[in-house]
Amino acid sequence: MSAIDLRGISQVRPAFDIAFDWALIMVAVSCLCRFGIAAAVPALFLIANRQRALGNLLHEAGHRNLYRTPRLNDMMAGVFLAPALLADLARYRSTHARHHAMLGMSQHDPDYIAPATGSFPDWWRTYRKLLLSARGWLASVAGHLIDSNVGAGRRWMLVGWWVALSALLALSAGPGFAAVFVISWYVAKATGFHAITTWREMCDHYGMTAGGIYSFTRDVAVARRWRWIVHPHNNGYHLTHHLVPAVPYYRLPEVWRTLSCLPSYCARGVVCTSYLWGSAAAVRCRQSMAPAR
Repeated sequence: MSAIDLRGISQVRPAFDIAFDWALIMVAVSCLCRFGIAAAVPALFLIANRQRALGNLLHEAGHRNLYRTPRLNDMMAGVFLAPALLADLARYRSTHARHHAMLGMSQHDPDYIAPATGSFPDWWRTYRKLLLSARGWLASVAGHLIDSNVGAGRRWMLVGWWVALSALLALSAGPGFAAVFVISWYVAKATGFHAITTWREMCDHYGMTAGGIYSFTRDVAVARRWRWIVHPHNNGYHLTHHLVPAVPYYRLPEVWRTLSCLPSYCARGVVCTSYLWGSAAAVRCRQSMAPAR
C-alpha cells in the first residue's frame, strides 16, 4: 500500500465511530434509568470506556486525522468531542504538539511521567500514585476548566455546551434522563475514565529511555478485546503513531504490520503483546529489552 493510501481519510468512518460511541453511552444511561443501581457497575464502566474512546478521537482531531479539511475536522471535534470532555481543542492541540516535539524531556513534555523509584521504575507504585493524585484526578474530571492557560471565555463556552446538552436531553427524553446522564457521566469520569486514562498514559511511554521516538515509545499490540477497553480506536499503536502521526487511527494496525517488516523497526521498536502477563507485557516492557516478535 502506498504512502498516499496510508494517509487516506475515510469520509464515513470518523462520523460512524463518533455516533457509535455516543450511542453506547446513551444505551448505558437508558439502562441506568430503567434498572437503577443493579445496572450501575456495567453501565458506568461502559460510559467510562466510551469516554476514553471519545478522548482518543479527540486526539485524532488534534492531528487533523478525522478530516483533512480543517474546518470540518475542528467542527466535528468542537461539537461532539472536546466539550464533552471539558477540553478546549486549541489548548489540547497546543499541548499535544509539545508532547510530540519535546518527547521524553522531563521539563518540557506535558505527558512525561516520572518514575517512582530509581532507574528501574516500579510500575504499580507509579500507577497507584497517579491514580490517587488529587491534581491528576481533578484534571480527569474537570479538564481544561481548571487550566489557567485557557481563557475565561473559552471555559464558559465549555459550560455553555453542557447547559445546552442538558436542556436538549431534558426536552427530548425528560428531566430524569438528563439528570441521570449528567450524574453518571461525571461519576464515570471520576472513576473508570480516570483509571483507564492513567493506565493508558503509562502504557505509551512509562519506563522508557529518553532520547528519541524509538527509545521512548512502545507499541501495545494486544488482542482486540483488551484493546477495546484500554486503547479504543487503535490508540495502543503509539510508537507507530509517533513515527507516522498523519496516519488516521483506523489504518494504524495495517501500518504497524508494514513497519514490522522493516529492519530498522525490527531492530529498534519495542512491542508489547499484553498488558499484564508475559515477558512482553506493558508493565515489563522497557527500551533495553529486545523487541517482541
